[in-house]
Amino acid sequence: MNHMLNPAPIYAGVVLENGMLGSPEVARLQARLNDVLGSALIEDGDFGVATEDAVRLFQARYTDPTGGEIEVDGRVGPETWAALFGAESLGAAKPAAGDTRGRVLAIPRSQIGVCEIPVGSNRGPQVDAYHRAAGLDPSSGDHPWCVSFVQWVFREAFDNSPLYPTAGVHALWKQRKIGSTAIVEPSTASARTVRPGMVFTLDTGGGKGHAGIVEGVDGASGTLVTLEGNTNNGGSREGYGVFRRSSRKIAMPRLLGYIDYCG
Repeated sequence: MNHMLNPAPIYAGVVLENGMLGSPEVARLQARLNDVLGSALIEDGDFGVATEDAVRLFQARYTDPTGGEIEVDGRVGPETWAALFGAESLGAAKPAAGDTRGRVLAIPRSQIGVCEIPVGSNRGPQVDAYHRAAGLDPSSGDHPWCVSFVQWVFREAFDNSPLYPTAGVHALWKQRKIGSTAIVEPSTASARTVRPGMVFTLDTGGGKGHAGIVEGVDGASGTLVTLEGNTNNGGSREGYGVFRRSSRKIAMPRLLGYIDYCG
């Protein structure tokens, strides 16, 4: 592959696909495909058949930054974007000073790969920092930390975090009106109402739950790209690290709802 761009353009959190018009991200994509494949796409930001075919060709020829195969679907999500522009394109962005939504996305990206030490302990140097952000003493018990991770992200992103101070999913949802700028109930959850930077909350039964941050929304498939703590590649609420996941449905089972704190 030709040289990577420096600095790499940061993934915007939106899946690029056929039908998008006048998109700066699509124009960057077209320029990169021309560079890598030697194609002759018009770099106009319009995602049409020619761009989709070029994406499919790239996906068939190349692997992601970890050496894994890329799904050949003609759409550009985080895996294909990283294969095109390098793993650093999914790293911490440098949003403008007033871009709270950008910070809420950049900060958890920087935490991908953080794991419990030892695995299964709900502890570790960085995990303990998440606990403290939620007002917990890490040594006081075996605490799940998905909401603690969200609390830490918003404390890093804001001078004064707007989130209700809790480590519990149900408590956070119950107090969803505190500090929020928009709320999406399950009945209205769609690609039009759910935005990157929102916090998703779901009920996992027995008074327990799980929460994370929406990174991207794929309207065609009705799925999300999410940034989650205390999970794993399978989406467990009792996992061991911070992961990016791309299989949750917008209208996921047992959804409590989405909370927007970014304005």
